[in-house]
This record gives sequence, C-alpha cells and structure tokens, in this order.
Amino acid sequence: MIAIATASQKGGVGKTTLCINLSYSLAKRGWSTLLVDTDPQGGVGLSLARSTRSKLGFYDFLCGAERDLNRLVLATRLPELQILPAGQYDAAARRGWAPQDVPTRLADLLRAAELRGVDCLIMDTAAGLNAMTESVVKACDHVILPQQAEPLAVRSVPHMLETLSRFRSEGAGVKVAGILLTMVMGESKISQKVVNELRTLLPPDMMFEQNVPRLNSFLEASAMGVPVALLKRNPPPEALIFDQIAAEIEQRTGLVQDREASHSHASLLD
Repeated sequence: MIAIATASQKGGVGKTTLCINLSYSLAKRGWSTLLVDTDPQGGVGLSLARSTRSKLGFYDFLCGAERDLNRLVLATRLPELQILPAGQYDAAARRGWAPQDVPTRLADLLRAAELRGVDCLIMDTAAGLNAMTESVVKACDHVILPQQAEPLAVRSVPHMLETLSRFRSEGAGVKVAGILLTMVMGESKISQKVVNELRTLLPPDMMFEQNVPRLNSFLEASAMGVPVALLKRNPPPEALIFDQIAAEIEQRTGLVQDREASHSHASLLD
C-alpha cells in the first residue's frame, strides 16, 4: 500500500478538489483507493455529501471512540473507491487525545487500511502545517504539494521543501511525490510567469508535468457533490487532467512496481 498526503502552507489552493478527483481517477484505473479527510472542517464530506457531517470518521478513530476502521469507511458507487470522513471533530476533541499518541494511532489506521486491501490511501489535510497535518505527512510515504500559480509561490515553495527536509531529518520517511501547480489561468500573464519561473528554478522531476487550471466546472462539480468526471453523462475534457495526474502518481510513487511485486510468485519448476 502507498500512503499519500497533500499539504500546503495556505488554503484555497485546490487541495480538496485534487484529492477527490485524483482518488476517483486512481479508483477508475483499478486501484483500491481510500480517501481520508483529516481536515476538521470536513472539506471532502462537504464536497461529496453533506450527510457525512453526521458520520463518525477519522477523528473518532484517532481518539479511540471507534477503533474498528471497517465501521467508519463509507462505500461509494465505484467499488474501488471508499471514503473515511473527518468525523465528529468537536466530540473527539472533548474526549481528547495525547499528541504523543497520534503517530501510533495513524500507524494503526494505515495498517488497518492495508488489511482492507487498500492499494492507495489519499489523505486530505487542513490548510497550513499545523501539528495534526505535520503528523499526517510524516506518517505517509509520499506528499503532493499543490501550489497555486501566483507570485507568492516562488517564495513559499523553498520554505515548504525545507520543512519537509526537516521532517526527514527527524526520522520521517516521507518523500516529495512532486509539486503540482493549481489554479493556473491560461490567459493571465502573471499566472504563466509563475509557472515558467518555477519550472525554471526547480528540477524537472520535482514538478508534475500536468497543471490544474482554474475552471468553473471544478466549482460546479463540488457544488453538485461529484468528481468532475461525473458532472455530465459524458466526462468533460478536463476530467482527463486528473487521469494524467494519476498516471504520473503511479510512476512517481512506485505504485505500479508495488502491484507487480505483490503479484510475483516463485516458479513451480526452476
């Protein structure tokens, strides 16, 4: 199993949109995918179905109110895609959890997901690197850094990479899957300048080849509670963006190699 977190220093970079659509694309490509919402505001649940606000989820598992992941995971109409909502954050916070216990509980969550047969676990996080997001990122194998195509990005990316380097120096095994430029405006000279600057400054293998544009269809899909691929009877062209990102993820994280290794077997006769 590959665990992937998303992280950003600020909100409004399209992180939840990315997680929902990437999870859907990975599931459509045949990977058993679990989308986990670790944002106390429950962005994933609000984007897909407001009824999830009443469900138990991630924070209930974290505080020990429910220790069986199987009771918390929600099925979708796509068998390969499951969702773990944020759950009842306020109730969990009142119950309390010790900060030093969070890494252990996260490890328990990842282990339980792997036992369910999950191939790819995607963890959406709150904006900024608060204590919980830091713990989530450290617990994962890889982290995707969505970065809005605006001038601040050129200054904030190095700081984010330094923070992740610190995580690794503290013993975390998390690797940067890549920096993904989001909300790119094709007709904006400023937006395109940022894209060009970052692609010039950073090593090519650190940047996703695909950008995510700013499109009204993404907002419309979120309002309707569906991935953009399900916005219409025939998937709109922009749905292919997330299919391409999913294909990059397979290569960048070793997901394909992981499947091949799990399916390998010894020959009956040498």
